[in-house]
Amino acid sequence: MNSRTFAITLFTAMTVQVPAHAGEIQFTPLTVPNQVQDGGSAINDLGVAVGIYEGANGVRYGFVSTPPYSNESFTTVAAAGIPHTNLWGITLEGTVTGNSIDVSGVYHGSVSQPPYSTVTLFDAPDACSSGTCLGTTVGSINLKGLIAGYYSDANGVNHGYVTHPPYTESTFTTINAPGACSSGMRCSGLGTEINTFALNDLGAVTGYYLDKDGVAHGFVSYPPYTKTTLTTFDAPGACSSDRNSLCPGEGTYPESINLFGVITGTYYDAEGVGHGFVSYPPYTRTTFTSFDAAGSIDTLPSSINLEGVVVGYFSDASGVNHGFVSHPPYTTVTPFDAPHACSSDSNPACSGNGTVAYGINVEGMFTGYAADATGHRHGFVAQQYGHPKSLGWTAQP
Repeated sequence: MNSRTFAITLFTAMTVQVPAHAGEIQFTPLTVPNQVQDGGSAINDLGVAVGIYEGANGVRYGFVSTPPYSNESFTTVAAAGIPHTNLWGITLEGTVTGNSIDVSGVYHGSVSQPPYSTVTLFDAPDACSSGTCLGTTVGSINLKGLIAGYYSDANGVNHGYVTHPPYTESTFTTINAPGACSSGMRCSGLGTEINTFALNDLGAVTGYYLDKDGVAHGFVSYPPYTKTTLTTFDAPGACSSDRNSLCPGEGTYPESINLFGVITGTYYDAEGVGHGFVSYPPYTRTTFTSFDAAGSIDTLPSSINLEGVVVGYFSDASGVNHGFVSHPPYTTVTPFDAPHACSSDSNPACSGNGTVAYGINVEGMFTGYAADATGHRHGFVAQQYGHPKSLGWTAQP
């Protein structure tokens, strides 16, 4: 049985055994000393969370926090001589990665290992590294230290990449999806992009590309990341035709891939409404499942774990964000509002604020932030009672 057949078999078995309804969600605040605001972005399978906090000086720092997420279990991660550091990924061993942003606003990849006293910066070859360009962004890091992200070149065109230790010029592989607008000034702001949670421990990477008309299409690529190991796809219902004037900016946006190649993300239809989706190999029309949170305008999955549990957030008609969790077969989407979140549709201050959930681990713990009525963010770690902890769907006590 090949890996794709195994993924389909496992995914089908998972959909049969999942509990029919969700349980209560318990929240733990991420305590960041002397912070103005903070938010969690990713969490490893040991429950170690990473994220971003802003100090009173307006500078953003990365942080690592271990259970019970108190002042004593908190470590700041900051690149020397760089104003801002944002963390987006963490391995089981505690290696963290993210973006460090210089005084010009240019992004540089960063990686650090415990005790986080040193942060190593890197730039993709051909990435613009000065002026007003984007630079090199980092999305994910896997168990082997492989990092995925995307960079912009001197013309502002985006290109996906993967790199491995020691993250030098010779260790980078560029990923340009077939059909992506990938060269010249006419492609500025377009190209291939790989975001957070888009890399699994087998090296499979997902993302999206924008064609010459600005329409988004999904892709998945496997080592050695050549055209023969890259598959493109469009979610059924996605606005995906270059001949449709409504489609630029719409289309399919994969966000996360788990160990078995199951992908989640958002697709936008011709009316610009975002719908969540899950798909497994070979990513054909018959392998897609679409879902929406009740009352949502846009449903935005962030990440998917080994068991296929998806977390993310959705925006309602008043522009308020609410978190959600959904289990296979995704017929039920459970919404939640974290403590401190501005969540009332009758309060104009809540528009654009609310709850956002990002990374989820194999234990079903996830992290994110709650934005209050002033827009200040409060980080959290959460877990759903009754969440299955293994492929056998054994419920926790």
